[in-house]
This record gives sequence, C-alpha cells and structure tokens, in this order.
Amino acid sequence: MILQPQESSIVKLCLKDTRENISEIVFQPTISSHDIEIHPALHTVKNSCFPTVIRNLGNATIHFNKGQVFGEATPSFLLKTNENTNDNIKIENICGSPNNNTPMCNLITSSEDILKKRKDELSETDFNLEHLTSDQKQLLLETLLDRSVAFSKSLKTIGCTDRVIPTFNFRSHNPIKTLPFEIPHAIQGTIKEELNELIEAGLIHRNISQWSSPMVLVKKKQNPTNPHKPASYRMALDLRLLNTILENSTYPLPKTPTLINEISKYPFYTTIDFCKAYWQILLPEEMQDVLTFTTPFGTFANRRLVFGLKTAASVFQALVDLLIDELKLSGTTGIYAYQDDIVIGAHSFQEMHNKIRSVLDILIKYNLTLSPEKCVFFKSTIDYLGFNISHNKIQPITSNIFKITSFQPPRTVKQVRRFLGLCGFYRSLIPGFAELTECLTQLTRKNVPFQWTPTHQEAFKKLQDVFFTKPFVRLPDWDKPLVLNTDASGQAISGILLQEHEGKLHPISYYSKTLSNSERNYPAIKLELFAIYKSVHAFKTYLYNTNFKILTDSKPLLHYKKIASPTDIVSRWLLYLSEFQFTCEHIPGKENTLADFLSRFPVNQTEISNTPQDEQELILPVVEAHCNTINATSDTSLEISTNTWLKEQADDTHKQMKSFSY
Repeated sequence: MILQPQESSIVKLCLKDTRENISEIVFQPTISSHDIEIHPALHTVKNSCFPTVIRNLGNATIHFNKGQVFGEATPSFLLKTNENTNDNIKIENICGSPNNNTPMCNLITSSEDILKKRKDELSETDFNLEHLTSDQKQLLLETLLDRSVAFSKSLKTIGCTDRVIPTFNFRSHNPIKTLPFEIPHAIQGTIKEELNELIEAGLIHRNISQWSSPMVLVKKKQNPTNPHKPASYRMALDLRLLNTILENSTYPLPKTPTLINEISKYPFYTTIDFCKAYWQILLPEEMQDVLTFTTPFGTFANRRLVFGLKTAASVFQALVDLLIDELKLSGTTGIYAYQDDIVIGAHSFQEMHNKIRSVLDILIKYNLTLSPEKCVFFKSTIDYLGFNISHNKIQPITSNIFKITSFQPPRTVKQVRRFLGLCGFYRSLIPGFAELTECLTQLTRKNVPFQWTPTHQEAFKKLQDVFFTKPFVRLPDWDKPLVLNTDASGQAISGILLQEHEGKLHPISYYSKTLSNSERNYPAIKLELFAIYKSVHAFKTYLYNTNFKILTDSKPLLHYKKIASPTDIVSRWLLYLSEFQFTCEHIPGKENTLADFLSRFPVNQTEISNTPQDEQELILPVVEAHCNTINATSDTSLEISTNTWLKEQADDTHKQMKSFSY
C-alpha cells in the first residue's frame, strides 16, 4: 500500500492470531514513525479484520509492505473495568453539618477578590427590564444587584462547584494518545492568548500525561451588525476516541414535550442561563489527567468539566435537578431546566420576584453563576427548546418557521432529509404529517433514484404552507374530558387529541403514521381499528386512567369488543384497548370533516395571512365546523349503546364481518 504526503486512507487490518468468538477489540498502535498517525480505538471485528484510518503526516510517500505490523489488539472482555459501579456521576448528599457524617453542600467558596470582581463588573445596563413598569423594574433591580455574586461576565469570575462529582468508567485502561492538529499561522497568536487566559483563570494547567486528545477550532458565527470584522474561533476538544471507550451514563435528560407542557401552564416566564455552564463543575484530580489535550504549544489538563464528553450532559443535568429538588423542599415550585437553560414560571409579578430570589440564593450557596445578558425576566412568551411558549399554547419559533418557509425545493436526497428533519421536529403540531410527507420520504430510501416531480413539489409546498400559518396546540385542562378523533386512508392513519375550550374544540396533539405495504392490505374495518389502537398508544400519557371519547365514522367499531373470533393481532389490539376507559361515538362520514382533514389533508392554496390575529390557523376552521356539528347533534343520537346498535345494525354488521378476514 502506498500513502501520499498528507493523505488519509481507510485500511483493513487483520489479526495475526485469529480466535473464535472475538467480536470486539481495543486497538493500540505501536508503529514508531512520527509521520504516521493511527488512533487507538474500540473496533468491531468481522472475519478477523477491522477498518481503521491511517494518515501520512509527513512530506514523503510512505510504502507499507505486506505483513506490516501496525499495533496490538486486546479482546474487550479481557480489559479491566470498574466493577463497583456503572454510574458516571457521584452525587453528594443534601447538605449536613460539620458535626455529623453527612458531607457539606459545597466545599468550594470563591475568594473575596473574585466576589468583589463579580460585583464590580455587573451594572444595571446588563439587564433588559424596559418592558416592566417603573416599580417592577426598581424592585427587581434591587434584588439582582443585591445578589450580584450570582452573576459573572468573564472567565476569571465564573463559579465552581463540587455539588456533583463526575466520575468516568472506561472499557479500556490503555491510554488514548493522539498528535496535535496543525493550526494555521494566521490564528496561532489568538490561540496562544486564549490558552493563557484559561491558565490565568485556573481552568486549565500544563500537564504531561499518557492521555491526550487533540484540540480543534470551531468558527464562531459572524456578527450581522459588523460583517467586516475578522472571524473569531472557539477552542474545543475532539473527544471522539475517548468516548468510544467511555461507558454511557444512565442519568436521564428531561423529555422535551413533557417539559414544554409543564412550562406552558404559567402565564409569565423568566429564563436564566449559566455562564460557561460545564466549566463550573470541578473535575477530580484523577479525571483531569484523562482529559489532557494536546496542542502545537504543549499539553494541558482541564480542571473543569468539558464540552464534547458524552457523559457531560448527564452530569450537568444531575446538578440542576439537585438544585430544583432542594428548591421544592423549601416550597419553591415552577422551576424547570434542560441543561443550563432554566425557566421559572409564575402567575404574577410578586410570585415571580420571590422565585427569582430563591433561585439566586441557591446559586450563591453552591457558588454557581449566571450570564446576565442571557437572562430574560417576566415575559408572557418565550422561545425555549425550539418552541414558542405562551400560556396554554405552543408553536414553532419564528426563526425555524422562516427556515422552513424559505427552504428552496431540494435538488439532492441530502437536502430532502434536511428539510424533513427540520419539519419533523414539529410533527406533533402538524395534522396528517405522515401522509403529507410520504412521497418525500420515499425519495430518501435506498435504491430509489432521486427524481423531483410535480407530486413532490405539491407536497413540499403544502408542508411549507402549514408553517406559514404557524401551527399550534394548546395545553390540556385535566379537569375537562378529552376527545380522540381518528381516521384511516389508503396511505396513512391519523389521530388528533382535542379538548373543548370556550365552545370550540382545540388541538392538544397530533399523531400520524404512514402505512407499510402489508398494512395497506388491511380491510377498511380493520384499518379503522388499527388507527384507534395506534392513536391511543401514542397518546397514552394523556388518556391512561381517564374517561375520554373516540369519534369515528366507522359503525362496526362502535361495538369492536363483539368481533367474533378475531385473529391474534386484532386480539392484541383489543387487549391493549381494554386497559382504557372510553366511549365510541359515531360521526357520519359526510359530517366528519375533521377526520377527513387529518387523513387526507386538503390544504387550501389561497393566500394565507401572516398576521398574528389570524389565529384560525389552518385547523381551527375545520375544528369549529366539526364542533358545531357535534353540538348540533343530540347526545342520544351520538352515544349509541351496544344494545341499541346490535338491534339496529346486527344484520349489516354480520354481512361486513363475513366479507372481511382478520
């Protein structure tokens, strides 16, 4: 094999001593040439071989002969692992006193000099409070400035806590060693300055270690107000190799839908953000050595948790969860967090003010600091985790709506995937999403040639039109009954969870699924039952242990429990549905405009207003008409009992049963 200067190549390496049942090995390079770069890593072995990347760092051509030895391979099951624990986070107990065995809350306190710097660098202009009244502004400013040590604006003044102590469990104890990446000469001075700043702040220190990961440069976003300013860069670590031998953390991150639903219960919000969040968690000394990174100017060890480590997100989430739990114990509720983005919900300004004080006090207690310019106080609407949240209402953020509506028709499969990924993030807000995107999804499958047709263009335009109207859903009122409307067509099944509000049915959430080839062969009655089963399963967190209604235009489903001799798959559906308490109501197909809307999605191509007051927003005209149909129909005609239905429809039912096989 020949490797040209500065060339990289994927090479298949084979084991000399082949052994049975060895499916995974840790490869450690032993080749001595400085011009050859091969990374140690965990590999899956197939037919006694595994692929790896070899790079020629020199200026001369390198020839590899047959039988060349590149390194050593150790079976993963022979590696020593820490058998005492499989957790990557050690959490200190809730604070105790020095007189007992319970550890103190936080053993790290900032010096008086750092506390003074935090106060000196903070001013009134750092907070945007112009939307508040003069009395509200004065009261909140006093609270923020009195607790100025909870804020920092520079690396030298950021907080540091050991409230959680990260630990790492590795599948291999063979050190990961890499050579530094080259840095363009034009920015070497900037990198040296940043390294010196980190050293002066006490975040890193020079270190000689068997472990080393390369430093990489990430270009920061250009400031739109000053496009001629030279680009700036942020230092980061390439920890991909280290992550391959690092055990995963079992600590969970919050689920975004649950978090957003909880937040939207409140009419007012405050969002706060940590300053250099991960860098505020102290690393134990033994872990600092592992996270040594290499640069052309030397090797350095991190004293704080770093971004890029696959367990770092779980570590920080554990920290904020501990803070929130302690606030709950003291009676402060309505605090939510996803990583370093914390939201405080309240029903009034006074309630919000009290909660802000409690949050700042606990941050001071644990020596944690916020970024003042990233804090937003007492707003009735916020952008959070990709959604615009207001009281009992959720919709996409404006910036993402613009990205979707200005997206040009795709010319490659990659662009189709990108567009579907951007839209799919909001599929719970879009009725009939699966059927609407079916033809676009077909283009992303293997062995399907890319050919953009008028059908694809029409689906693409319809999906963009949905976002022109700002689709939204409302938060459920748990004291009111829920309504589930389902429907099935030849291509997809759909479900919409509804609830009445001010005399109108409003959407809570949407569900849709494209049918597989075998599912499209289901008879109509079985397909309708399948739509009910999948929709109930999708909305289980809403519907379990509650009484709700199912609206359907398929009469045989009104007594689905009476189906004679169902097949195994239908029996499983019925068994699952028996865990829920609901009644079926029949809506004639010609009046079931909402169900037709869901499964077939007829988008009106007329001009759609972009004004905020146009809150009918695509679904509401259909929902309103549907609601009027329900209200105009008496309860006795809608709620068909089993006995009445059996008496009136027995003959018709048995005819349909005979014509369908389950």
